[in-house]
Amino acid sequence: MTATRSKAEAARTRIINAMVRRLDAAGYAGASIGQVQLDAGVSRGALTHHFPSKQALTAATARSLLDAALRTVEGRAKATPTAALLAHSWRRVMNTPEGRALLEILMACRTDPALHAALKPDLRDWDARIGAAVEARYVGDGDGDAALLWSICRSFLRGLMLHERYAEGPEDLSRMITRFAAIMEAHLRPR
Repeated sequence: MTATRSKAEAARTRIINAMVRRLDAAGYAGASIGQVQLDAGVSRGALTHHFPSKQALTAATARSLLDAALRTVEGRAKATPTAALLAHSWRRVMNTPEGRALLEILMACRTDPALHAALKPDLRDWDARIGAAVEARYVGDGDGDAALLWSICRSFLRGLMLHERYAEGPEDLSRMITRFAAIMEAHLRPR
């Protein structure tokens, strides 16, 4: 890799990391290009050279977050018990700055047609790859059921992120995860 290419990659990474922090702190509406530029420590020209619009930056950020999550799942050699998988997914994937940033992006796709159009193929591909990784490590009640059940688990965890602000405390969320895991363990089992 050339020095110029390395510097460009480092700038892109700084900008994406700044966007993750902004999305986590202020949500999609509050993640202004100007604030991301300041947080990343780059010029406006450098930011727009890499990402000509907020949608382009957000889509690149989503792709980076999805790739990291996919590497974590595909990198697992074997399945863990469902309860442990859910607890790990909550603590280490969803309830993190990166997990909250991705949730903000997914919510923004609901009302931003350009962002939705930019990310729809990536989200579908990611979902299919996560489903295949889950199917390789878990068994459900029928063909393709493990991927469906894990999709339900992800939806539960995303909903839990929204519910977190209204819960009495972290122990309530832990009880919900434990109870949900008990329900899922009857259907989603390690191979």
